[in-house]
Amino acid sequence: MVEIRLLEIAQFLGCTVEGNKEALIRGVAPLDQAQVDDLSFYTNSKYATRAKLSKAAALVVGLHDRERFAGRSLLISDNPYRDFARVVAKWFNCAFLPKAGVHPTAIIGENVQIAEGCSVGAYCVIERGAEIRAHTTLFPFCYIGSKVTLGEHCLLYPQVTLLDRVIIGNRVILHSGVVIGGDGFGFAPDPNRGHIDKVPQVGWVEIADDVEIQCNTTIDRGALGATKIGRGTKIDNLVQVGHNVEIGEHSIIVSQAGISGSTKIGNWVTLAGQVGLVGHIQVGNGAIVTAQSGVAKDVPPKSVVTGSPAQPMIENRRALAGMSRLSELRKKVRDLEYRLRELEQGKIDSG
Repeated sequence: MVEIRLLEIAQFLGCTVEGNKEALIRGVAPLDQAQVDDLSFYTNSKYATRAKLSKAAALVVGLHDRERFAGRSLLISDNPYRDFARVVAKWFNCAFLPKAGVHPTAIIGENVQIAEGCSVGAYCVIERGAEIRAHTTLFPFCYIGSKVTLGEHCLLYPQVTLLDRVIIGNRVILHSGVVIGGDGFGFAPDPNRGHIDKVPQVGWVEIADDVEIQCNTTIDRGALGATKIGRGTKIDNLVQVGHNVEIGEHSIIVSQAGISGSTKIGNWVTLAGQVGLVGHIQVGNGAIVTAQSGVAKDVPPKSVVTGSPAQPMIENRRALAGMSRLSELRKKVRDLEYRLRELEQGKIDSG
């Protein structure tokens, strides 16, 4: 069992300690589940009551919240959520990783390079010419296509599929069901022949360092050239990335987003859940697209857009406010129409 003093955690994080510096931390937990030897964190005023009632030995909080929890043991942080995650990663991350080596049921093609410290699980298939660099782990049933390059310290959970010529950087995490390098949706209709011709998808996919892609997300190869995912970007479950899309660094793509072909997304962009983007547009650096928005044109840098079709947040709110008054406006129009008819028929005095 892990047992660590609060002061030691503070020194690791570079945080200030208030309260009992010698408190022993043996676990981490949410506010409402924490026990007397657990560390928890607080960032949202919505959970203030939970935090005050929490049994946690100590809380990681922001400087502006220290007075709210006076009398408790605290770690004062400029980013409580991040620092709590750092504590979990260092002392309480118990994820199972298999030992290095190639399982006897794995199928390894010709001219495959597997570096030292790699783990290749049961029933994995690695096709000819692929390169797996040092200390990368493939859980069972992964498929690595021909001439794939997979960087150092990567982690592929069961049933990840990397098709031919995919290039993966270092420290990339791919969760179960991810498919990278499938054909893009490229077809050329020919009504005169009564046929739809497939456009060959002969490009590839490049994924930079420190990317994480979660379960059942698909990223298509370029029709020509590359589909690119930038360094540090995080992609949620059930996201579709079309051919020749380019996503910049440190962007967040949330579940069920769909990005059509050749769209370019900048750095530090957030696409919330169920966002849909048409093809061949650009989303500028630092932009935020709120949930269920439909984006049909370029999004300027650092803007916040919402709705379908997506528009700047303030314009959307004005439009919604106007819609909320439509019933009242319709009633006024009906009253004015009635009065106008009465005037025209001379039934009421115009004065």
